[in-house]
Amino acid sequence: MAMNRTERLRADALAAAVAASADLAAARAALDAAVARAMHWEASWSEVGEAVGITRQAAHRRFRHLRWDPVSRTAWSEDPSDA
Repeated sequence: MAMNRTERLRADALAAAVAASADLAAARAALDAAVARAMHWEASWSEVGEAVGITRQAAHRRFRHLRWDPVSRTAWSEDPSDA
């Protein structure tokens, strides 16, 4: 059975939402990795905040648990309860 116009538009919109969600997850992972690298190489919270368009305090709150391994080139988040 063929889809009517509304069903087709709904399906298209939902497919676009799925794609946008995947893009957002990839962008967040890339941002976390970039910030972790910058912090590993001694960037200040002010520099990080300026780079991402937030205050230094907000940058610290959001990214303080990120770590970077330059050998494996991977970023991860340390559980704050482990600190």
